[in-house]
Amino acid sequence: MDYKTVLVDLGDDIAREVRLEAAALLASASSGHVVGLTALGMQIEPYRSAGQQAGLYEALYENGRERAVRADATAMNAVMSRVAPQVQTSQVILEQEAGSALALQGHFADIVLPAPPSAFETAPVPMAKAAEYALLHAGRPILLVPPGGARFRLGGHVLIAWDGRREATRAVADALPLLAEATRVTIVVIVKAGRPDEANVAGMAHWLSTHGISATVRVEEGEHPADSLLRIANADATSLLVAGGYGHSRLGELVMGGTTHALMRHSTIPLLLSH
Repeated sequence: MDYKTVLVDLGDDIAREVRLEAAALLASASSGHVVGLTALGMQIEPYRSAGQQAGLYEALYENGRERAVRADATAMNAVMSRVAPQVQTSQVILEQEAGSALALQGHFADIVLPAPPSAFETAPVPMAKAAEYALLHAGRPILLVPPGGARFRLGGHVLIAWDGRREATRAVADALPLLAEATRVTIVVIVKAGRPDEANVAGMAHWLSTHGISATVRVEEGEHPADSLLRIANADATSLLVAGGYGHSRLGELVMGGTTHALMRHSTIPLLLSH
């Protein structure tokens, strides 16, 4: 499987440039196509019944819409012309919030690149952020490229967070094109005590070998998987971390501080997640 259609959020945040660079590299490696999404977050329809002011509201909205669309297109074209000028691009404009727009348009993509959640966001925690919503509802893997951290690159060392669950299995399968490009692949299992299900871990390593991917296995003890994974990834020159997303309920993770929630907010390494 290749990433023939790469969907990227064009929202103007501090990670937009590195996110666009990653989209360009993914599409270039697969001779694919980048679709830039402009999510306007509102609709004009509610203003049409605003009486005498309706025309003014509509004009203001259309002017703002035009500026946003043009600015997003300019940002995408600037990065694409620098990183992968041969890759074809298109722009989709939806009058929806970024999360629902990414989930909807993500149905027609192979991978989705949302804006990464910030550890310092002030929005109420239970409200789904765009990346979380896309992960849960797009039915596609998401790639998060954090601002100020390691830039996404093909090859390098890929770390697989393996817990034997369906979500982790899906993530490994979704990451196959990137695992095939890696110079080194490590399957990491975090256990609270004792040994993991060795047959389960060996089975995944064997399955990867059938795709021509050689992987080593590393078992670590730790009470908090996210902390252990990030420590290992940062200490071992990791270029990409692959993990299942929300194997437990999202609300439970938000309340208890789960692995996915922590990885999405604190990873300084590009992160591929599947649900």
